[in-house]
Amino acid sequence: MMIIGAILSLMMAFYFLPEIFGEGNLVSRWWWEIVLNLQILSLAFMWFCHHNRILYATGWWRFRAILHFGTGVVSVSYPIGIMLISAYLDWFRETPAVAEVYGLVIGCIALWAIGNFVVPVIAWLMVKTEAGQDKAASPTAFRPRIWILTFWPTLLALLLALVIKYTGSVGLGTLLPVLLYLQGALPYFRKARHASPRDSDI
Repeated sequence: MMIIGAILSLMMAFYFLPEIFGEGNLVSRWWWEIVLNLQILSLAFMWFCHHNRILYATGWWRFRAILHFGTGVVSVSYPIGIMLISAYLDWFRETPAVAEVYGLVIGCIALWAIGNFVVPVIAWLMVKTEAGQDKAASPTAFRPRIWILTFWPTLLALLLALVIKYTGSVGLGTLLPVLLYLQGALPYFRKARHASPRDSDI
């Protein structure tokens, strides 16, 4: 997750800060060779993180594990998706307008929000009966402390977006992908620190 966040941050930096990073990096062969290799590595990590949970879970837990695996694959596939969109729109030969880039960024953030907020709620609804969870365990229950501990990267990203809006500092915007992907990576960090025998609990 964090690898992809760093890649997207560098992409934004290459586009919005050419006076620092130089021009032509986004269309250079060396850059896309690095990106594609890291893309393969990230997809492999997704497989290793999820395949046991898919294999050993049963019932709705297995479907939940598959859903999370699919969400993770989509999340780490953003660079290749951007490459395909750029090739289709001929952005490798003609630099896209700022409005087009902003539209792509908004689309990516919207898709990210679905994967990180909508999909987990759907997954919880699928397994709540089987898991015997009560209403207090609902992800939509009002628990401010839990929400802050769970979503602090997103809260920082929103705060940073407000700072960018009022200061006009485009350079700070390059940090947004790192924060957003840190949000997506938190379940993996928690799982690594507190492993449990239950499958598909990422």
